[in-house]
Amino acid sequence: MIKTMAATVRRRLPWLGVVWVLTRAALFLAALQVIPVGHEGAFENDVTLYQGWSQVLLGGEFPAGDEKWQYPPLAALPLVAPHLVPFVDYRTGFYLIAVLCDLGIVLLIRRFEGGPRTGTWAWTIGAALLGPLLISRYDLMVTLVAVAALTVSARPAVRGALIGVGLAIKVWPVALLAGLRDRWELLRTAGPAVAVTAAVCGAAALLMPNAFDWLTAQQERGLQVESLAATPFALARALGWWPGYTTYQYGAMELVGPGIETATTVSVASTCLALTFIATWWVGARPTAVTYYDAAFTVVLLLVLTSRVLSPQYLVWLLGLAAVVLAVPRGESSQRPAAWLVLLAGLLTGIMYPWLEQDYSWTGTLPGTLVLTARNLVLLAAAVVSCARLWRSTSPSAAAEGERVEIGT
Repeated sequence: MIKTMAATVRRRLPWLGVVWVLTRAALFLAALQVIPVGHEGAFENDVTLYQGWSQVLLGGEFPAGDEKWQYPPLAALPLVAPHLVPFVDYRTGFYLIAVLCDLGIVLLIRRFEGGPRTGTWAWTIGAALLGPLLISRYDLMVTLVAVAALTVSARPAVRGALIGVGLAIKVWPVALLAGLRDRWELLRTAGPAVAVTAAVCGAAALLMPNAFDWLTAQQERGLQVESLAATPFALARALGWWPGYTTYQYGAMELVGPGIETATTVSVASTCLALTFIATWWVGARPTAVTYYDAAFTVVLLLVLTSRVLSPQYLVWLLGLAAVVLAVPRGESSQRPAAWLVLLAGLLTGIMYPWLEQDYSWTGTLPGTLVLTARNLVLLAAAVVSCARLWRSTSPSAAAEGERVEIGT
């Protein structure tokens, strides 16, 4: 199967295929530390964690009492799958499956765009800028499902089923519902999404204990150092203006010190404000044929930016959606400028983690903290541009102008 898909890439996309093969081979070797990169354990720690969880899952239950287990039931699938890859250990099997999912994203985007290969190149090169992080987190697997939900079919039942699968793996693909063009289309798509998610979660609860423990695992999470709300504190710490520190808890480096509790509350409130903005936009929008893709990108960008967490692997989601936006035929998407900014943020994230992670996570020194600050400011700029362009492109005046142009033509 892998050989067949690779042959398809070479036949249709000769140069793109060469670049993809070279970059993914380099990422694969770097993740295995055949090409030494980053610090020890930078890319294998999460895969080791996945392996431990997979043993629990193969024992017939979901992890219980584990604050790091924060994933819906279908997350079990990508975590157990590496055991099915023959002749290799779990870690290598995980990377091989991740590379195969990456290839699937390339083929989906290329099939969707049809003409110029902007989106396909954006993913091939842009995602590679994240470094081995790209293939060492299971976020790549759920991004494949999200890209499929955006590109495979316009039929509501198909879109809804794929969104449901994504929701059952990792919650964020539910944001793809935001761009549906009217209430009837939303109902016809949300129905299958809810049905698939309910079926998966219901089956998991019947077959395996602790299926819903993940729902309470994040209640006590604090403010992760990579998040936008943490950026002023991280920068002030590096400059010697703030007496706080970082500590490892809930699977991430979180800030502790004066003002952090307030900043965490502000972060949660900003997520609520972002959702209020999206709801207000949706009620008054005059959507076009590409609003589905544009809104999905905007909503996920807002949720990532306002999150208390904003782990480096969240950029995998954004880069996948940015590539879809750039692949929209005839360049009709309003989100192209914001998508290019997300690619820049991906580059900064690849520099930030793991090369400079010690600076902002542990020692609180300037070089890495400045790159982190720049990355978050780029994401903030992308969000502002994205929201403004989404609003303008679907306003009644924009719709009226489009109708006049069509009539004139």
